[in-house]
Amino acid sequence: MAKKTVSQKALLSGNEALAYGAYEAGLGVACAYPGTPSTEILETLAGFKDVDAQWSVNEKVAYEVALGAAVAGVRSLFACKHVGLNVAMDPLMTSSYTGVNAGFVIVVADDPGMHSSQNEQDTRWVAIYSKMPMLEPSSPAEAKQFIQEAFNLSERFDTPVMVRMTTRVSHTKEDVALGERRVPPKPAFERNAPKYVMVPGHAYQRHVLVEKRLVKLKALAERSRFNRVERGNGKLGFITSGVAYQYLKDVYPDASYLKLGMSYPFCDDKIKAFAKTVKKLFVVEELDPFLEEHVRTLGVKFTAKDPSFRIGELTPESMPQIVAGRAKREKKVAKRPPRLCAGCPHWASFAALKKMDAYVAGDIGCYTLASLPPTSALHSCLCMGAGVTWHEGWRRGAPDNKKIVGVVGDSTFVHSGVTGLINAAYNKAKGVILVLDNSTTAMTGGQQHPATGLTIRNEPTRKLILEDLCRACGADNVDVVDPMDVKAFAEILEKRVNEDALSVIVSRHPCRLLKR
Repeated sequence: MAKKTVSQKALLSGNEALAYGAYEAGLGVACAYPGTPSTEILETLAGFKDVDAQWSVNEKVAYEVALGAAVAGVRSLFACKHVGLNVAMDPLMTSSYTGVNAGFVIVVADDPGMHSSQNEQDTRWVAIYSKMPMLEPSSPAEAKQFIQEAFNLSERFDTPVMVRMTTRVSHTKEDVALGERRVPPKPAFERNAPKYVMVPGHAYQRHVLVEKRLVKLKALAERSRFNRVERGNGKLGFITSGVAYQYLKDVYPDASYLKLGMSYPFCDDKIKAFAKTVKKLFVVEELDPFLEEHVRTLGVKFTAKDPSFRIGELTPESMPQIVAGRAKREKKVAKRPPRLCAGCPHWASFAALKKMDAYVAGDIGCYTLASLPPTSALHSCLCMGAGVTWHEGWRRGAPDNKKIVGVVGDSTFVHSGVTGLINAAYNKAKGVILVLDNSTTAMTGGQQHPATGLTIRNEPTRKLILEDLCRACGADNVDVVDPMDVKAFAEILEKRVNEDALSVIVSRHPCRLLKR
């Protein structure tokens, strides 16, 4: 991709702007697993030929590959949505101790309002838990600026740095100035066991350094330009962060603001000093009382938002309600429930399950919509891969009920269903697992995965054969059937459900929206 000059501007979403900022900062390696609202970050980075970008099989793998690249000496980035960060928490926690070599940035996109998620999670708490600094942009332009500063902080303080996006910041568009790519000098790749081998003796010493690092980062937070005070008329003041800042400025342009772009560590002195300059102080933030609870420990008097505003995303319309102390009221609007696309092969698979009157352990993907009318044929959805493991749990809890079936998508099976199948075979579980193979990661827009045989750039690569993998995991029977062949699919499903065996049926028919 051609280099951009400083004078150029482009209308970019927050995710795109962040990707451009990382590219200009000299990013070398980027890894992710697709998940709304973070997906476009890697898709944009894949457009730059001098960035080694990959869809990894899951977030844990993506995190470890990106961290390894940073330790080897190139600036690296890991991106995910909030629930995806849970999958990467094991390496994340220890990487706070190991530190980095070249800059390493963790980009996590929270989803207030649960537009495409099974829970609302406020990732700011992870910054405290992991003792890592966190930056929180409130616009696409800031996303581009903050990601560049995050790489600098990472290298300066020898730490991974978290950048928290949210759905509105990720998907809002803004005119953003583009600059030139500058790759910093590559640090030496050297063996350093006390730093990177986290046996207890080494880890103890690294923990001491982490605590000292936090003290230095806290001092930085006090003087950081990302934590800025905007003086108003002094009557009304807001401590805020993220997209809530934009909404407040819209409604209260004359108020005073302490905008926290560095969400953690907290800038206690700046917070206390700002509180003294306004007559009435509010803390306004999206989701949890992350800032509220800390400001309260400082002995600062302020008005907190009504607890009802901790659920769902904030809007410009909710700002006056927060200031007035009124709980928000749900608007009564006609809702169009989501449903599977016309012609989707999952219709056929779930029609057979519904006719059988099966208990269906579900998973994350387009097929989760089969839980809704008119299908109403999926009865659980917990997390990635749980369609396989929940199925085993149901079978163990109700061993005489043979009409229990687990379903999992092709991308989700590769992500985290494989270990569940190995566990089932190892522990002599019985039952039927349906791998709903539509040859793409459809829920997040049709991204590639190992079983498609294509990379993130649509380049041919070694293709994972799902049926061979299932046999290697220990399944007694593995069948591949087109669910659109309704009779054949129903017959093999009926047969396998009534056998005393562990069976996998790969229900294979491509997504109707596939263009490749």
